[in-house]
Amino acid sequence: MKFFKTIFSVAALTLLTLLCGCSQAEMEEFLGLDMPKEALFVLSFHRDVVYPRGNLQAEQPLRMPDGRTRIIERYPTMSSHNIVEVSARPVPGKDGFYRLFLRPDQKGRMMWMQLTAQSRHESAAILLDGIYFGEFRASAVTDGTETWVELPLDVDAARALNIVKNANNNYRFFNGGHREDKSVLFPENQRR
Repeated sequence: MKFFKTIFSVAALTLLTLLCGCSQAEMEEFLGLDMPKEALFVLSFHRDVVYPRGNLQAEQPLRMPDGRTRIIERYPTMSSHNIVEVSARPVPGKDGFYRLFLRPDQKGRMMWMQLTAQSRHESAAILLDGIYFGEFRASAVTDGTETWVELPLDVDAARALNIVKNANNNYRFFNGGHREDKSVLFPENQRR
């Protein structure tokens, strides 16, 4: 029975593609069949462990670029799991560097509020695919109502491009293919 459903699905997809003049990729996206296979360029925010207890289920050693090791919480306060979309804006006076703006979902906005409150007193580590990426220290505590939040970190062009490109696919990967509509933060930078 499953074999016939698969054959029928492929035939229907091919027929729809031919009739509407769309590409197969566009048709798969329309039907929600373009589920990402893996998460790439995943951001995660981890608090420092002030008093390490050696609990490997809750703590994780993190190798820093200067060779030292610091202990962070294994489970992130926030991650790409709750970031629907990312946009980049050039940093004035720093050619080749961008500031990232994140659009978290509802749960992500609450996590961001918690993260900004905690990081006023102690910094948090930002990981990119599990590797140290930068420090996070908020200048102000948010109230959880922001649609877009600024990541206070200057990012090189190659990483910024890949983070922006993969953000929505990562969100869909972690949330079972759920789609959220994209919104435009900087309409003057959008090319159609």
